[in-house]
Amino acid sequence: MKKIILISLILVVLFPVTLRATFTYLNDDEYKKLSKAEREQYIIELEGRYESLGQRRESAEANIERDIAAIEELNKELEDINKEIQRLYDTLGITEENLNAYRSTINYYKDQATNWESMSDSQLWDNAKAFKELNVAYDKTKEERLAKLPEFKREFNDLDRRFVAIDNSMKAFAKAQNEAKQAQSQDGYSEDNYTTVRGDYLSKIAAYDHIYGDSKKWGIIYRANRDQIKDPNILKEGMEIKIPRGLPTSWKVYRGESLWKIAAYPEVYGKGSKWTLIYRANKDQIKDPNIIYPNQTFSIPRD
Repeated sequence: MKKIILISLILVVLFPVTLRATFTYLNDDEYKKLSKAEREQYIIELEGRYESLGQRRESAEANIERDIAAIEELNKELEDINKEIQRLYDTLGITEENLNAYRSTINYYKDQATNWESMSDSQLWDNAKAFKELNVAYDKTKEERLAKLPEFKREFNDLDRRFVAIDNSMKAFAKAQNEAKQAQSQDGYSEDNYTTVRGDYLSKIAAYDHIYGDSKKWGIIYRANRDQIKDPNILKEGMEIKIPRGLPTSWKVYRGESLWKIAAYPEVYGKGSKWTLIYRANKDQIKDPNIIYPNQTFSIPRD
């Protein structure tokens, strides 16, 4: 009796393991080679295997029925969604032709992003103007009504991320270039050229990392371009403007300026009280320090 109980306990312990392990089915010759006890054990395992497989089949059949019902429900929901989308398209006057054309436009920007991502930082810097123009065109594309459709949301989010990454790389390189130029111009004055794009204004330009990185310095750009900028708040697209680098050693007088005002400009001395430096250096053409005239050109002493 004790032997039977012990065998039963062993089977209880081993039976789940047997079911989980890979079961080896024996052919007739292999079965005949088993001892009587091994045959009995093999039959027990076969019965357990059969029962387990039956339970798994019943569970799988039940899951199939459940999943079929769920799939049918999802298909019905998908059909309703597609009908609603089509009603939306009809309301907006959107055709399949419109969508295909818009998808082609999005693919164009994807290709452009890939092209720009393959460029080195110096190449990006050399083509900064073209990238800004591309961004302007991209922003216009995003303003179209088709851009609001849910199917394009993920694609625009991805393109936004890629364009921002490209722009950040360009800004980082531009900032380094600007710092290098500022260091080189400590002992001299030079001017870069900048071509305005749509949406530009002086404080925005001054804030660019490759310009000054400070919107408050817009006046420096304005004063260097007063011959073509009549209103600092109005810039035409495509204007070629000068970007001063370093400290000027001469100054052309404009209407309404005084020695004090000129000396106070940050690119001159940043202090109106230093007007006497300009006066002493230009006594040959300044008879009265309170009276100067437009178009006079003064030297700006630099010690």
